[in-house]
Amino acid sequence: MKRSLIYIRSASHSGSTLLALQLAKHPEIATVGELSGTAHRARPGYQCSCGAELVQCGFWREVEAAMGRRGFSYRATTADTDIRNATNPWMRRLLKPLHRGPLLEAVRDAGMALVPGGRAHLRHHEALKSALVESVAECTGRPVVVDSSKSGVQLKYHLRNPRLDVKLIWLLRDGRGVALSIKRNQDSTLPRGARDWRRCNEEVETITRRLDPARWIQVRYEAFCTDPQGTLETLWRFIGVDPRRAQDAPAPQYHVLGHGSRLNGSAAKIHNSEKWRKELARDDLRTFEHIAGPLNRRLGYL
Repeated sequence: MKRSLIYIRSASHSGSTLLALQLAKHPEIATVGELSGTAHRARPGYQCSCGAELVQCGFWREVEAAMGRRGFSYRATTADTDIRNATNPWMRRLLKPLHRGPLLEAVRDAGMALVPGGRAHLRHHEALKSALVESVAECTGRPVVVDSSKSGVQLKYHLRNPRLDVKLIWLLRDGRGVALSIKRNQDSTLPRGARDWRRCNEEVETITRRLDPARWIQVRYEAFCTDPQGTLETLWRFIGVDPRRAQDAPAPQYHVLGHGSRLNGSAAKIHNSEKWRKELARDDLRTFEHIAGPLNRRLGYL
């Protein structure tokens, strides 16, 4: 039986963690945030969203045991669940670029077939991610898992995984707000934030062009903030669960990894910040327009 996986693809600072938390208020849906691990989770003091240090969290110990029963030596602190984390430098180079359409993806596929260990790496990750999704579903008692990892390359291989029934939520936020958030929160620059936003959404456009319309949906962060309940009901129906079951459902115990907002849990505010309207100077807006303005307008942001 295929396991249901809902994948949120968005630019960073677009609200994916918040959306995943809200979706998991439905009793058939679980989220642990980003299934793709990162090395910084191994740092001393890294917290699960439940407040426990990750290495001491009882839930993640249960997941590790469930993974062991499926034949994997897994730790929540590992970065091994990121498909781009390969030991071979040629594999890392092949898996690093964003998804860029049929021709370039065919080149990537050919390269992974030719590089020593490439096919084995992909098979391993297919089995590893399937086991992780199954283990999370088992330990939460919820059959649908939401992954907010946001990597387009990871999404590509999820969609090819015969053990997973994958649906995509394309979460879109005004690029001017995203660029400002990236600048402020990642010690970056506005041009870098604008490029990151543009490249991410170009990537999602490329993926959705060849994807069955029944397998993906676009949602605007601004619409989610304006009408959270209506947006969630639309998404729950898209996922295939009955929205009525979320009424009066007990609040879940979250064990979310990833963005810092995970620590707010169910108390996270659904709020559309438009600080960019006051904080971006004319020169900033001209810079954004030069880099990402046409795409921002084409996606409906005037």
